[in-house]
Amino acid sequence: MRTEHLDFITFCVGNLSDVLHKSASQVYGILRSSGVLNDYIVPCYDVLHTFSKDYLMEELTEVLRERGALA
Repeated sequence: MRTEHLDFITFCVGNLSDVLHKSASQVYGILRSSGVLNDYIVPCYDVLHTFSKDYLMEELTEVLRERGALA
């Protein structure tokens, strides 16, 4: 995994933590267990990192809901 991927994952986890009102470790666990981390964020990095923070948080929240990881 490239350094920019790790930086982006850290950015996503930190901001989703704020949006979802959960700890960063909880959010990381949700992203891993749902497959969003390895099946969506990492492979789609080239596109996702161009989105605004607000749009990205909406997108990731929606993907998590679609996968049943959020109520």
